[in-house]
Amino acid sequence: MTEKKAAAAQPSAAQLEAEISAARDNLAATLDQLRAETTPKALAARGVNAVKGFFTDEYGGVRPDRVAIVAGTVLTLVVLRRWRRSRRCHCH
Repeated sequence: MTEKKAAAAQPSAAQLEAEISAARDNLAATLDQLRAETTPKALAARGVNAVKGFFTDEYGGVRPDRVAIVAGTVLTLVVLRRWRRSRRCHCH
């Protein structure tokens, strides 16, 4: 009786082939999806959406607080860079 249970528990060759085929199809679909998500155009679009999401609220309006923070940071960096350049020795 245990031989019948063991034989019933083992899948047939056709079942194994069907499982392998399904796994292969699943892998191919996953690779196609990854290939589509990692094209330069898709990566650029994802980056643009991330930046837009940072500067806009859930209704699509601009978030002035975040714009002001970034603008202030950029302005500070520009001023500091110009100040450092002006302090260099201009001796030749």
